[in-house]
Amino acid sequence: MFSKFEYDGKLNGTFVEGPFELPVSSIRAYIKDPITPRFVHVGSAGVTRPERPGLDLSKQPPAVRLNKELGSILTFKLKGEDLIRESGIPYAIVRPCALTEEPAGADLIFEQGDNITGKISREEIARLCVAALESPYACDKTFEVKSVVPFSEPFTLDPANPPPEKDYNVYFKDLKEGITGKEALQQNPVPV
Repeated sequence: MFSKFEYDGKLNGTFVEGPFELPVSSIRAYIKDPITPRFVHVGSAGVTRPERPGLDLSKQPPAVRLNKELGSILTFKLKGEDLIRESGIPYAIVRPCALTEEPAGADLIFEQGDNITGKISREEIARLCVAALESPYACDKTFEVKSVVPFSEPFTLDPANPPPEKDYNVYFKDLKEGITGKEALQQNPVPV
């Protein structure tokens, strides 16, 4: 590229007028601050399981076993997640296990790959989503979450001794980008 002017402001003696082309493959905004999710999607654990090769459906939660009878709800939830991931918008996709009306505060298990089952408080998921909006560690991650409390035990709080407030970044930091559980769909089914 030739400029009509030199660095010192004088005319460039070798400048020749003519056609000019500058192909641009992409344009992105430069953001100095850490990027955090602009969109937090609450999906569902189990979205990749209805079509997973070799999976024993009899050992799965009702929504997975009855996906077709429920209008393929998990299949459509997975398609919605895919659209979010493809959008280019910074996101976090939260896949809670079975939602309960129990209070927030139980210890949590975060995983990726769509393999866990269990339960978690709706209140806990709401808190987690708000925290994800402010965390660069949650950006562009898909993950499942459940409480450590089994279904057979109700979770209650002792008002005199409430649990400490959670720092969800402790969990978000260990998550990896690109793990969705769809990896298992690519495997060849084992012949029976």
